Amino acid sequence: MTDQNPRNQTVLGSTIQMLQLVVLIIGVAGIFLTIGRKDQALETNQAQVSDLRLICSDLARVVGSLSISDASQTEQLRSIDARLDRLETR
Repeated sequence: MTDQNPRNQTVLGSTIQMLQLVVLIIGVAGIFLTIGRKDQALETNQAQVSDLRLICSDLARVVGSLSISDASQTEQLRSIDARLDRLETR
């Protein structure tokens, strides 16, 4: 009973080789899936950073225009104040 038939050994060896091949293919596929997920995450982050860059640019423009508006409004208020002062002194 301890002696195995050479045919059984060949079948067992072939089965083990096939299982090893299946495990190897699954492992390689897993690696490719992981790499694909990381690439997708990088692309998503890159798109989000680009959107954020545009938002920051727009925000900087708005802040600049508001500063200019504040300055012109301040100048207009000073002009009105000066005119009111002239009217009061008459």
